[in-house]
Amino acid sequence: MIDLSKPDIGKKEIKSVIKVLKSGNLVDGYFQSKSENLIKKILNVRYVALTQSCTSALEAASIIIGLKNNDEVLLPSFTFSSTANAIVMRGAKPVFVDVDKKNLNIDIEDLKKKITKKTKAIFLVHYAGLCTQMEEILKLKKKYNLYVIEDAAHAFLSKYKGKYLGTFGDISTFSFHATKNFVGAQGGALVINNRKLIKLSDIVLDKGTDRKRFIQFKFKKLKTSIKKNKIYTWQSIGSEYRASEISSALVYEQIKRKNLIQNKRKKVWNKYISAFNDLNKNYFSFLDFDNKNIKHSYHLFPLILKNVKTANRIIQFLQERKIFATFHYIPLHLSPFGKKFSIKKLLVTENIYKKIVRIPLHSNLTDREVKYIIKNVKVFFNKINKN
Repeated sequence: MIDLSKPDIGKKEIKSVIKVLKSGNLVDGYFQSKSENLIKKILNVRYVALTQSCTSALEAASIIIGLKNNDEVLLPSFTFSSTANAIVMRGAKPVFVDVDKKNLNIDIEDLKKKITKKTKAIFLVHYAGLCTQMEEILKLKKKYNLYVIEDAAHAFLSKYKGKYLGTFGDISTFSFHATKNFVGAQGGALVINNRKLIKLSDIVLDKGTDRKRFIQFKFKKLKTSIKKNKIYTWQSIGSEYRASEISSALVYEQIKRKNLIQNKRKKVWNKYISAFNDLNKNYFSFLDFDNKNIKHSYHLFPLILKNVKTANRIIQFLQERKIFATFHYIPLHLSPFGKKFSIKKLLVTENIYKKIVRIPLHSNLTDREVKYIIKNVKVFFNKINKN
C-alpha cells in the first residue's frame, strides 16, 4: 500500500534522538529550547512552547484565555475532534459554523450571524494550509472583543499576504504529528502572540506551577537543574503539556531540513496539478490553492468530487490497487457527541464532506509511485467517461 502520509526521518534525526537517550535528560532540555528558538526565528514571534501534541496545545490555549461555563466559542464543524474537545473540557459551548466551499475554512458570513453576547472566542482551522480572509476575522475580533485562536495543525509555513499563519490571532497551535509535514512523533507547538497571555502560558504548561522561572539549562551536558534556594509553587490550573526531549530533537532536525522536505512535497504536488488539470472541473474540483494571497504548506491533496457515489467508487478503486485514498472528517455537528450542542443545518459542510477524496502526499513518494497514482486516477475517470 502506498501510504497517505509517511514521516521523512533522516540520519540527523536518529543521531539526535540517540544523543538525548545517552544523555539521560529526557525533558526540559537542550533540544526543547533549540526547537522553540528556531520556530521563533522563522515565524518572528515572541513566544513558542513545544507541546506533546497540537491537541494539548489547544487544551492549554483554552485554559489560558479563561474559557468557562456559559462561554460560547465559534469554530468550523469541519475539523478534528481536538478543536472542539479543548472548548468542551472547559465547560464552554462549541457553536458550529459552516465552511466556504472554495477552501473549507470558516465561512465569514455564517460566523457573523452566530456571534452573541456569550461569544468569547473564535477557533479558526486553517484547513490544508489555506485560510479565510484574516482581515475580516481581525475586524470581528476587535469589534466584539473576542479571542482568536488559530488551529494551524495543517499550516506550518503557510502564509497569508506574506505573513505566516499562526501569527494573526492571540494564540496559535501547530502539529508535528507523524502524519504532518514535520514530525515529532506526537509533537505540537503553542505560539502566543498576545503579550498579556505569556506569563500565564508558562504556568499552564508546567502543571499550574511557576517552575519555568527556576529551571536552569546546562546545554553542553544536555541537563537541567533548579536554581539554588528557589522554590516553585502551584499558581493555577494546568497540566503536563510540554514535549519530551526525544520529540523536541525530532522537531528540531526536521525543521532544519524544512526546505528539502517542502521541496519534495511541492514536487509531488506540482506533478498532480499538471496531470489532473484536464480532469479538473469535469470530474472534480481543487480547493482554492491558486489564491495569490496564500502560500500553502503542501500538506494535503484533496479532490472534491462531483457526487458522493463517485467519491466512494474512486476510493475503493484506488485502495484495491494499493493506493491509500480516503475521505476526511465527519463534521462534528453530525457526530453523536456533537448533536448534544447543536442540531442546526450547515448546508455547505453537509453537501461537501462526503465528496472529499485525499490521495497520498508526502516527501517519501518515489517518482514511480507518483506516476502509478496518476495513472490509476486517470484510468478510473476514463472508465467513467466511457460509461
